[in-house]
This record gives sequence, C-alpha cells and structure tokens, in this order.
Amino acid sequence: MSTDAQSWDSDVETLAAPSVAPLLQSWGWGNVQAKAGWSVERVRLKDAMASVQLRGIGGVREAYVPRGPVPATPEAIERLIEWARERRAARLRIEPDASPELAEALKAQGFEPVSPVQPSHSVILDMKPPDELLKTFRHGRRYNIRAGLKRGTVAEEGRDAAELERQSAAVERRESISLPGRAYYELLLNLLPWCRTYVARHPETKEALAAVLVARHAGRGYSLFAGRTGKHSELMGNDVAWWTAISSCADSGCHDFDMWGVPPPGSGPEHPWHGLGVFKSEFNGREVAYTGAWEIVLSKTAARLLSLEKSARSRVRGIRRNIS
Repeated sequence: MSTDAQSWDSDVETLAAPSVAPLLQSWGWGNVQAKAGWSVERVRLKDAMASVQLRGIGGVREAYVPRGPVPATPEAIERLIEWARERRAARLRIEPDASPELAEALKAQGFEPVSPVQPSHSVILDMKPPDELLKTFRHGRRYNIRAGLKRGTVAEEGRDAAELERQSAAVERRESISLPGRAYYELLLNLLPWCRTYVARHPETKEALAAVLVARHAGRGYSLFAGRTGKHSELMGNDVAWWTAISSCADSGCHDFDMWGVPPPGSGPEHPWHGLGVFKSEFNGREVAYTGAWEIVLSKTAARLLSLEKSARSRVRGIRRNIS
C-alpha cells in the first residue's frame, strides 16, 4: 500500500471513530471505482473527508459519495455541498454511513430521497472465537454447517473470480436479478488490500457448489457477493462457504462481519431479497438501518442533460440485450 493510501485510510479511520471506517470510503475502493468507469477525487474538507466518484458528459458531471462523507454529520455534508458547487457538479448524491435519524437534517439542506445503490439495511455479526460464534447461530444454521463439515465439504480461500461468476450466474437465472461479471470481481480481488473468495467443493468430485467474496477493512469483514448452483444440497456447500469466510475473519482478528444487505424489517415473501434475508437472519446478528440515498440538484439544466443521457444509455443496453 502506498504512503498516500495509508495516510488516507488512517485519517478516515480516525474521523470515523468510534464507528467503523467504511470500506466504500477507503483508498482501495476508490481505485476499484476508478477502473470501473468513474473519476475519483479524494477530498479533504474541514474536519471531514470524502472519496467522491464523478462521471458525466463533457463538462457536465454528477458526484456520488457512497457511505460518506466521514464523519456523516450535517456540518460535513454542508462542506461537501460547497465543494460540489465549486466543482460545478450538476447534482450530488450521498449514501451516508448514518442511521435514519439523519434524514431530517438532509431534508433541511435541500436533499431528496432517491433509490439506493448500497444496502439500506444489513445484519452485522459481532465476532467471537469460531467455536463460541457458531453456538450463537440459530439451530437450523448450526445444523447445516456442522452437517456439511461432517460430510466432508470444504471451502477453499483464494481469488477465483471465474468460479464466483459461474456461481453468481446461477443465482441470476434463479432469482431474476442482475449481478456483476468476472471483470468487476477481478477488480475487487486485485485492488482491495484484502479480498478473497471462498469456494465450497464436493468432497469427492471437487465440483464447486457455492462461492462467497469477502473483503476486510478496518477490522470488519464484508460479504460483498455470493452465489450457489444449488447442486448437491445435502452437502450444505453454501453454509460451509459462508461459515469458512466468517470464521476466517474471526481468526484474523476482525471485530465484526457485515452480511451486506437484507430486506427492510417487516418485508414479506414478495420482496426479491426475502429468501436472502431469511438465510442471513439465521446467523443471529444485529440488524442495522442506514439513512439511505439522498440527492441534491445544484444545476437543474445540467442535471436534466445528465438524466437524458442516462435514459439513452439504458435504452441502448436494452436493445443490445434483446438482440443478443
């Protein structure tokens, strides 16, 4: 890690305390997004910091700050708005690492709620030694993990973006959702300081059964992406992959583990993440709610131009999918 990266991550961690410094505000995450098509500016404000992602057409740009600024206070957000105005950004979108109580202050500053990019709800496991941690899981999850291990299922730690893509594709077909491809997984594995895949395999044929991609940052593990084919369900490959990822984080000294996205409390079976939410709830972590995504328009004319360009790109993608 470069001196600049170390300094940035250290300073963000200091400003975030006593909360955990967000992975999405780290130097490494900015590097990933820079390769994924964004322009990234790492901004130091008075008593605050923000890794800002920018994109647009010509001189018209929009700014996006995932899980920032740090700290997520009204004062820091006001300074971020001033910065965005100075850079002539058409609009500023933020998804602060803050509770829903921040919403009133955001409304007072001129923000309006928009569709989130990052999860607005999650489950976080407080770490213990693996043997103790397993005992805290609900009965069904404990049984599946122990049964899978007893039947010989093993999850390998590595950097297998290709296998993660194959496992994710099975979830896409089954759940009718959209997940990234191999190229993005490779960016995460290559550019984040610590990122690995955990692939569970059949004990005899070595066929891959499930995969989980995990990052570690500032003492927290993150399960960013996962997939499973559904084959050989009696081997509990999905449970073993998740358990190996979680217990490896515990062994490494992480103090907690973010399951990264669940449906809002009270959501019924009609929610597209319902099954995922049931699965993650059985690890018995604490539920966390964020304030969600908020946007302020700084130039109506420029923002309208960006919206038109975005709609055009969406139509082109739809045409390409229909042709292919």
